[in-house]
Amino acid sequence: MSYDVGIIGAGVHGVSAAFHLARRGVSTAVFDRGAPASGPTGRSGAICRAYYTDPFLAEVARDGIAFLADFGERTGGGQSGFRRTGAFYLHGPDDVATAKDTAARLGIGSELLEAEIPSALPYLDTEGVAVAVWEPGAGYADPFGTTLGLAEAARRHGAEIHVNRPVVAIDENAGGVTVTTADGSAHHLGALLVAAGPWTAPLLRPLGVDLPLTVERHVVAVLEHDPADAEGLVPHVLIDVAGGYYSTPQPRTQYLVGGVVPASPADPDDFARAVAPDETGRLAEAAARRSPARRRALPVGGWASLYDVSPDWQPVTGRVSERVYVDAGTSGHGFKLAPAWGDHVARLLVGDDVDPRLAAFAPSRFETGAELAAGFGAARILG
Repeated sequence: MSYDVGIIGAGVHGVSAAFHLARRGVSTAVFDRGAPASGPTGRSGAICRAYYTDPFLAEVARDGIAFLADFGERTGGGQSGFRRTGAFYLHGPDDVATAKDTAARLGIGSELLEAEIPSALPYLDTEGVAVAVWEPGAGYADPFGTTLGLAEAARRHGAEIHVNRPVVAIDENAGGVTVTTADGSAHHLGALLVAAGPWTAPLLRPLGVDLPLTVERHVVAVLEHDPADAEGLVPHVLIDVAGGYYSTPQPRTQYLVGGVVPASPADPDDFARAVAPDETGRLAEAAARRSPARRRALPVGGWASLYDVSPDWQPVTGRVSERVYVDAGTSGHGFKLAPAWGDHVARLLVGDDVDPRLAAFAPSRFETGAELAAGFGAARILG
């Protein structure tokens, strides 16, 4: 089979690029070792926020959230599960200058709080919080629903999505790129996009492309409130930069907690997917420090996922050879970017009105010393 563009990876970034390519009439095929969202995307906390230190990423995240909020109309019936809860960001004294600058220059409708913090968050102990930022448009979504909705929309526009078809060989030549899948089938492509998350770097290495991406294992804990604490639940996304964790409310009386600092390295083909009691316990303890209701909450589950991490914790998107491109290294904060980032990637692949700001995220930046700033202190996952 022959296609204008092939994509390796049916996570949210791969299928978003496929959707934006296919709706332009570009012949597109996606190959994945499993099914859509069967990798790290399906284990994402799926927080949707646009509070980024990088203005371009803030803009893309804002556009991605708008896409998720209007998902059914944009995809022809898909369901992203987006819930707009708003998000509070809690910063310690060391972050004050950066937080003020970030909140002031981003067009996301954020509000900076200092003296008003205790009255704005009466259900939290805000000791040690020097400044807080409120982002009313933030929330969370369903990573499976989003990915499947984009994949189905891409199919309706003519894209082919080959599930359970691991790519075992990539050959680039003057005529294009040939990818061979595990069943022995060869597929001829005009261009190839590798958006395979933690498996991106190994797939590209045989082409002589050595991306400096690493893989980390990150844990999400699920906790259940005591029903008697219904009045004290945190109703919004909370990113406690000072405390080193994030949390999202869930239906009924549950909430999720994850970390916002680097974690342990992992082998994407051999890592512990289950979580140990001490792992969920540490996250529960971190979240409980600020909330009386959370001190009585009990861990009821959790999971581990993988982040493909770039040296500067920012996405790695661009050309790596004549006909091969990459979209990876989103470092744990790529979900909400994907619906709009996929449009930028599609434009790059077809050479159609590419935003010049995308060039800052090219893989070549690591060779030229043009790494990007990210996040706040150790919390570089915030991007």
